Amino acid sequence: MATSITPLSSQFDDLIVIDTDADENVKNDITQGTGSVHSIFIQNGISSTSIFFKLYDATAAVVGTTEPIFILKIAASATDHVIIPDGMPFTTGLCYCTTDQNGNQVAGSGYSSASGNVTVRIVTS
Repeated sequence: MATSITPLSSQFDDLIVIDTDADENVKNDITQGTGSVHSIFIQNGISSTSIFFKLYDATAAVVGTTEPIFILKIAASATDHVIIPDGMPFTTGLCYCTTDQNGNQVAGSGYSSASGNVTVRIVTS
């Protein structure tokens, strides 16, 4: 896993989470607490399929069981950036994954051959 969490400034509580190898394996409680999501950037380097970014308000999420609070579809070979000016609160913990299937309760079949092709950047506070 190539995930890093970096404070944006010593003056603010904002963090940037960068994952250069996002996949169907849920990254659990990445900020180790509560907060708000202000920005989501996703680059889908897979040329043959769309992906679905799923965000969970939980300390531990299970694809296909835990209901996401946010789902974003990113077309094949596309990039998407969502800005949430007032922030999307997460009151339990912040988890995320990318899958190749949509739906609140549908597990994706994964990207075992697409390692390193999906990049996720999340700005939280």
